[in-house]
Amino acid sequence: MWALRRDASRRALENAMTIERGQHAPLPDQDFADAEGSEHNLHRLLESGPLLLGIYKSSCASSKQMFPFLERLNERYGGDGLTVRGVAQDSANITRSFARRHGISFPIVLDDDDYPISRAFDIMATPTIFLIDRDGTVTYTTMGFMKPGLDALGDAVADALGKPHEPLVTDADADVPMFVPG
Repeated sequence: MWALRRDASRRALENAMTIERGQHAPLPDQDFADAEGSEHNLHRLLESGPLLLGIYKSSCASSKQMFPFLERLNERYGGDGLTVRGVAQDSANITRSFARRHGISFPIVLDDDDYPISRAFDIMATPTIFLIDRDGTVTYTTMGFMKPGLDALGDAVADALGKPHEPLVTDADADVPMFVPG
C-alpha cells in the first residue's frame, strides 16, 4: 500500500514539473499587455531571435535580486538579437513600481488573473527564467536566485547568440548575496 502511494506521489510530481531544457516552450499565441498598456505576443517574439523570459512576483526577494541581472543581459545583448521580457504576477501599478525601483527597461507583460503564462510553463516558484531559442526550444532554465549560477545564464545567452562569454557577475556585485530564498 505504501509503495502504491509513493508511486502515485512520484507520478504526480513528474506530471507537475516546470518546463525543462530541451522541451518546447508553451508560449501562448496571444497578446498580453505590459505595464504601460502595449501589447506583446511572446510566441511571435521568437521571430527576431532568442527570448529570455523571466516570470516573477514583485514581493519575491529572489526576483528582486535576479531582475537587475536580466537587465544587464538586455543591455549587453539586446542589440544582438536577444529579446528580454518579464512576466509579472502583479498589477500594472505594482509592476511599474518594481521596474522603476530595480532599473528595468525591458517590457514586463502582465500575467492575467488566472496566470495563463505561469500555468503554461507550470512554474513552481519565482523567479523562473527561461532562455528560448528561435525554434521554441528551451535551451536554459533556472529558478530562484543563486549568484554562482548567474554566469552560466550569461554563458547560455552568449552561446545562443554566437557571442564570446563574458562574466555576468562582476566585482561591482560584491554586495549581492550568494543565495536569496524566495
